[in-house]
Order: sequence, then C-alpha cells, then structure tokens
Amino acid sequence: MQRTIFISIYDGDTEKNILRSGILPRLKQAGHRIVLLIRGKARLEHYKTNFADETTVVELLPYATTFAEHIWFHLSWNSVPTHSVYLRRRMRFEMHRRYIRYALESLAWFLARFRLWRAFLRRIYFVVPDDYGGYLFDTYKPDLLFAPNMFSPEDFRLMRNAKKRGIRTLATAKSWDVLTTKAFTRVKADRLLVFNEFNRREAISLGDYNAEQVVITGFPQFDVYVNGGVGAERSAFFTKLGLDPEKALIFFSIPGDWKTPHTKDILVELSKRIDDGRFVRPIQILAQIHPKYPSNCEGLSIPHVHIRRPGTLLATRRETSIDMGIAGSYAFTFTDKDVAELYDVVRHSEICINIESTLTLDAAAAGKPSILIGYDGNQKVSYWRSVARLYERDHYQNVVRTGGAPLVMSHDELEKEINAFLADPAYLRRERENLERDLLYRRDGRSSERVATAVLAMLEESLDRTHPIRDE
Repeated sequence: MQRTIFISIYDGDTEKNILRSGILPRLKQAGHRIVLLIRGKARLEHYKTNFADETTVVELLPYATTFAEHIWFHLSWNSVPTHSVYLRRRMRFEMHRRYIRYALESLAWFLARFRLWRAFLRRIYFVVPDDYGGYLFDTYKPDLLFAPNMFSPEDFRLMRNAKKRGIRTLATAKSWDVLTTKAFTRVKADRLLVFNEFNRREAISLGDYNAEQVVITGFPQFDVYVNGGVGAERSAFFTKLGLDPEKALIFFSIPGDWKTPHTKDILVELSKRIDDGRFVRPIQILAQIHPKYPSNCEGLSIPHVHIRRPGTLLATRRETSIDMGIAGSYAFTFTDKDVAELYDVVRHSEICINIESTLTLDAAAAGKPSILIGYDGNQKVSYWRSVARLYERDHYQNVVRTGGAPLVMSHDELEKEINAFLADPAYLRRERENLERDLLYRRDGRSSERVATAVLAMLEESLDRTHPIRDE
C-alpha cells in the first residue's frame, strides 16, 4: 500500500544528510510517495530539477519566521538548561550589556531545569491557533511527517499542525549539538532519531522523551567515508584543485567571521613556517570556508595556502539564519558533486584542522586525525570573545575528553601537533579510536539504512487517527 511521507528540507545541511546520503532512494524503493517541503523560492527550482519525479513531489512552504517565532526561538534556546546555553547567553551579555534581557534569559534558563516548565511551554505553543501548511496537508493527506532539522520554525510549525491532525511525526536534528545548544523541543515527535549515545541521553533528560521513543542511527552523512564509490583518485583530485601531489595536504576548515575573525593570522603564520622549513615533511594547506558564512579570508592570497569556498550557491541574496541568529548567511547546498568533493578533501588530507567543527567527526569517519584551534591567531581577546570558550560547550566536551583531537593554544603548539601526526601515523591512535567509538556510534556505512528503516517502521505501525490531540 502506497503511503505519503512529508519531508521538510530546511537548508543545505539537511539536503546533504537526508537527500544525498542514501535515505531518499531507500524510501522511494519502498514504493511510497515522497513530498519534499522546501523553504524559500530561491531553492525551489534546484529541488525540482534534482529530485522531482513520478514518486517525489516538491512543494514550497509558506514563510515561517514570523515575529512570534522569533520570540519563541529566543525563549526556547534560553530554556535549554545546559552549559552551552549559559556560555552563549553570557557572551551576548558581555558584548551588548543588556541587563534586563540577560535577567529574563537567566530566569528562563533556571526554570528550564524543571520538567514542569518545559511541559508548560509546550502546551502554550501547541494551543496557539496555526494551520501552517494546511493546504499541503489537505492536498496530500500525509501518513507521516519527517522533520530532519527539528528546530527550525518550519519544522516546529509543521509538527504542531501534524499532531493536531493526528498524523504521525518523526524527527531528527540536523546536527549533533542541537539538543544542548539550540533546540528546546517545543513539539515532541512520536519518535526521535539521534546520532549517538550522548544524544540519546540528552533527548531523554532535556527533551523529555521516553527511552523507547529514541532510536540511535549514527550519522548518515558519514556513510560515504566507509562505502566510497563517489570520489576521485589522489592525482586527479590534486590536479583538479591545483595542488602539488608531491606534498602532504593539510585541510584547514574556516568557520566564518561570526565564529572567529582571526583565522587569517593562523594561515599566514603556517605559511611562514612552511617557508622556514619547520615541518618534518613538505606540506600545503587547503583552506575551505564554510559555505554558509562570510569570511575575511575570502580572496586572500597566501603562499602555500589554497583558499576556496565549497558547496553550491542557490541565491546571490543573503539571508538570516535563525538557528544561529546570524544575518547575511549564504543560501547554499551540497549536490552529489559537492559531497564527493568533501569526501575527497577529507580522505586525501593528512590532517584536518578546524575550530570546534563537525569536521572532526568527518575526519574520524575517514580514519583521519584532527587538530582543534583554541586560540585567536595573533590577537589577545577577552575570554567571552575567544574561540577557547567554544570547547566548553556540552557536545564538544565529549570530543575533548577523548583526547583524540588535540586542542592547541598557540602557533607553536599547532606546529608541534602537525609534526607529530606527520611523523607518526599511529600518533594518538588509542585516543582517536575512543573518539570514533564514543561519537560515531557505528562506523559501518549503514546509518542511512537505519534511518530509512526507522521511517518505514513508522509507516508500518497502526495509524490511529481517532486518538486525542497530543501536546507532547
């Protein structure tokens, strides 16, 4: 029996994780109708061209980021009682000194420790009259809503409407930090898919899910590092990007100015030390700017450093990213070509250097080491403006504790760790294995299969459309 699945696609991250990882083909092979719900007209043609066919429909969602959603967003992230949220709130206070706002946010953070407060907020949010995307529900009569961002206005409003209509809901976060840094679960899905055991515990303690509602799947976007079959050989890859095949490649991820505006200091210093022959092997740096965020490294010319921005741009006009509260981000996505290119960058690099990034997990999935930058180039900044504070966030503490990705606090420490990995491929092997075991769940190339199986299992369960409206 053919059934209809709604899948909301918020941005390039959710496209990469869900549509490019192997999940979508498995759902289509099961014979069900897929309706992709897309945010923003600039994205519509891309998704129709790439995904629409006889089994897959692409529809544009109404604009979801209303004034009320902005209020709920700020109330929600302050109602996550974690150290990550404390750090973010305190950093904003140190920058802007808004005392009343800080006091109200601190009150919400204190109340969030109590499940009664979280249940109260969910109830208030649920009873708000809202038929978001109602015409889409009426037209397609979905049997299941799969919300793979979980904390976007689109996902929250779709989940709320689905629950009011008695439609089953399944959710997952677009990233492993969401439950501790971004998403108070205003609307609880019937089932939640998480990446690892840490996320499972967070879903239960912070999201108030029952243990049986939470399924660990691993990271579907990392299956490619195990399964392969999409990339280029080293010589072809190096030729394509203008790299020297005789030199070791160091991958340096640039997060954008919102996170650290001082990355160029580090790249310039690395270039000088390459000139000075400070490394045990000849090296070159491939520095990639996060496709979503502006960076002052764009267009720089630094010897031994190749700077580029990956991904595919969907619109020239920039937008506000409500998940980070950042204006001027790029509307980007990852096509199959972009996914294959990232796969090549990681697997052909000797080391991944990044600043509190998920790329540490990408590298681990590919069996590559990472080095974490914990200092601000040549600048002396306060703790609340320093990148060092980022490593205290809950999700990244789980990485730091393993010792598998050394955190460096100076140019000299960075040089030392690069040389250690270049000289000995087994350096920190046990710690890196701990990182892989603790964070990746299973490195078996079957995470996409587990996600698709969980989605299909929801469809197989009895759909009782007569149950009372649920607010949790």
